Amino acid sequence: MGFSKELFAGIFVCLAASPLWQVNLASAAQGDGSQAQHVSIDSAPDPLSVQADRVNFAGVDGEHRLLPADALVIPQSNPFILSAPKVVPPFPIALNDYVRRYLADFMHAPDSLQDSFDRSRPYLVQMVKVLRSYGVPEDMVYLAFAESAFSGGQERGIWQLNADTARRFGLHVDYWVDERRDPVLATQAAAEYLATLHDAAGSDWRIAVVAWNNGDHAIDRYWSYRGSNFDRLMKRLPRRTRALFGRFMAVAYIAHHATSYGLTFVNFDAAPAFRQIRVKGGVALRVLAAEYGTTIERLRSMNPALLGNFVPPWAPAYNVRVPLDSQASNHAAY
Repeated sequence: MGFSKELFAGIFVCLAASPLWQVNLASAAQGDGSQAQHVSIDSAPDPLSVQADRVNFAGVDGEHRLLPADALVIPQSNPFILSAPKVVPPFPIALNDYVRRYLADFMHAPDSLQDSFDRSRPYLVQMVKVLRSYGVPEDMVYLAFAESAFSGGQERGIWQLNADTARRFGLHVDYWVDERRDPVLATQAAAEYLATLHDAAGSDWRIAVVAWNNGDHAIDRYWSYRGSNFDRLMKRLPRRTRALFGRFMAVAYIAHHATSYGLTFVNFDAAPAFRQIRVKGGVALRVLAAEYGTTIERLRSMNPALLGNFVPPWAPAYNVRVPLDSQASNHAAY
């Protein structure tokens, strides 16, 4: 006898209510589609001792840190819930006079744009896969370039999500990690937010971008401009939103014609340049670096969400990227 949709929905709601399940969902959401491996490194007895408003944390490698008392509280972020939006046509890229001005600006310093493309190279393939999974047009990936020039130094990440929005769509932002800084994880939150705005905007992607830049309430304000002439809409938008559209569409147009502009872009269907392993919470990066024959610096660069040299101890297991060509030593147990 088959299960009803109502039964499946009830089971998922019950599981989603559990904080432990939320952590597992958020961790699983980091997956890149490859088979996850599990690293289990023997740890000492209970590593925590409380000292007034501070916590003495001992990582599984034995190193001690005196931390704020709330640093080990499991973050209460929402799990990712896919609404399974329908596949939509490509985003309507317009090359009007306004967008041409931004295109000319980018071409005055093509090396800067090429640097942005190069910074995206390790992550862009997975980002596009995430967008596809939410039914968001692939060209929306260029919105991240318009927001931040794909600069890893941006405090709020390449999508420039504020902390409340990030947590609303399943990201962890705490003492140990800021998942807005991870391009793939942040794209999961951005994709769900954009899909939500698209539904609320009557399936109009341009109005969804307007709401992205101005807040959900902008959908009501610009509702009458759905499906309208793009130039007409642009005249009504705030200057910052016109500038965002200009950068977004200019980067998208250049990327589609990269060779003509003497630039090199990333193949959306290329294989990822890393693999992911599941690591026990609290493991030090120096332990992982030794196990996989790499360096702490390389692990930090491949895992920008990590704010320190430890995997977040609140996570039963956490996805960590390691170099594609790395091999675990005989001391690692899976």
